Amino acid sequence: MSQQINLLLPELRPRRDWLAFPVVAGAILAGAVLMIGLAAWASYQVQSLTAIQARSETDLKVLQQQVQTLGQALAGRKPNPALQAEIDRLGELLQQRDTAFAVVEAGKLAPGGGHGAVMRGFARQAMDGVWLTGFSLSGQDAEIRGRLTQAALLPQYIRRLNGEGAFQGRRFSALDMKDGAAGGAAAKVAAPAYIEFVLHGNLAGSEATKP
Repeated sequence: MSQQINLLLPELRPRRDWLAFPVVAGAILAGAVLMIGLAAWASYQVQSLTAIQARSETDLKVLQQQVQTLGQALAGRKPNPALQAEIDRLGELLQQRDTAFAVVEAGKLAPGGGHGAVMRGFARQAMDGVWLTGFSLSGQDAEIRGRLTQAALLPQYIRRLNGEGAFQGRRFSALDMKDGAAGGAAAKVAAPAYIEFVLHGNLAGSEATKP
């Protein structure tokens, strides 16, 4: 007589012992491998961050050094006296030109040919070492303001103006002269000294106006 065994019954299925040594040993080994991997990854990350921090600190030190060097260079930079003197001279020439234009625009006339003749007269009598900073011309009186590099140039300039046809009938003479160097000894070293002058001219036969 044969007997059939139902292997599908839960009671008859083979059971795995999770606490058996091979299972426990495998789990421990897998955990150890995982821990070693995590530790290696963490160590790599720490090393990478440390290297980045070191590079950042180096870059920061270099930048700070550059800023300090630039600050010292700017603090030690002094203005060029010759350049400043040239700027002042050009500014005076510009002021002279503006004054001339203002005279023309205001319609001030001088005996002997009008505005154009006066401008040409100044141009013809231009001298090295003499430049004008302003002038005023009217029917009777004239006043010329300027600067000289040497006081000895003024008599010669006056003779030239008195002989200029554009100012025919006028006699110019020195009204005032003074040193134009300002700002103390440092300014005298930084820029060449000059002498300021004022000339006054009257029509021949008219009463001289007081300064």
